[in-house]
Amino acid sequence: MDPLSITGPVVGITMAALQSAQFLAKTINNVKDAPDTIKDISADLRAVEPVLQNLSQTLQNNPSQIILSDQIKSAVKNCEKACTAFRSQIEHWTRHSTEEKTFWVDRWRIGLFGQERIKIFKGQLSNCKGTLNVALSTATIIMTSCQENLMKEMKDMMLQQNEDVLQRQIAKANIEKAEIERSLQQLSIDGSTEQDEEVDQNRLELRQEIQRQEASNNVFRTMCEEALQSTVYERTGQKIKGIKAMNYSSALAGFINTSGEELRIPQDISDVTADQRSIAVAGVVKDLNFKDLRSG
Repeated sequence: MDPLSITGPVVGITMAALQSAQFLAKTINNVKDAPDTIKDISADLRAVEPVLQNLSQTLQNNPSQIILSDQIKSAVKNCEKACTAFRSQIEHWTRHSTEEKTFWVDRWRIGLFGQERIKIFKGQLSNCKGTLNVALSTATIIMTSCQENLMKEMKDMMLQQNEDVLQRQIAKANIEKAEIERSLQQLSIDGSTEQDEEVDQNRLELRQEIQRQEASNNVFRTMCEEALQSTVYERTGQKIKGIKAMNYSSALAGFINTSGEELRIPQDISDVTADQRSIAVAGVVKDLNFKDLRSG
């Protein structure tokens, strides 16, 4: 497949996301006497813009498979949608304001409905930036580690450090996932019994944005897992996934009773399943006694 057929559309949506972030920043700057909670978003947007620009440049210069991941496209689309939606929200909040001053009722609305909405949007931006940074940095590290003049010890150290970073990012994503689930649950519990159309509409929109944050969190976590898998494979030659053992069965995969040169054999092992008291073994195996395995 022609690489341009893959990168072209991603470059297009990346530039659309960048433009959407810039429009949002301009909208915020045009709000006179805006609360600090709104102004602070500009800093988050300034942090996202160079990452999107870096992605666009990388896509046009022979990107690695990590950069072409489906997670990248999803992250960029999520960013564009989040910026567009939040720009509409600000315009709704300030619909009664003038160019000279924010109407006090609009400031009240921001305080009443906006704090959680702002927090969610910042989380969406963070997930987008994190997803792109993970892909870009991992691609650079793997490319550097493949240089022929790089000592093995240095290569292993670079890759191991990236693995450690990715493990921490996955832990961070899992914490955020739990917080998002609590927010959705709390939003359901806090349903108002009063007939207030605007409150109900804001609650519905808030739920939708939390669900978008949940989607961006899933993309971030998946990107970290893919980057970790690629990094581990580059360091060890191992890419093992989906190992299961059920009904008192045993499943073995990878290097089994091996050492020395055998450990340098690259392996890409996917789903290995053992069920109904059967045994499945995949990988490089040496001196394995199946009778001992079954008796165990």
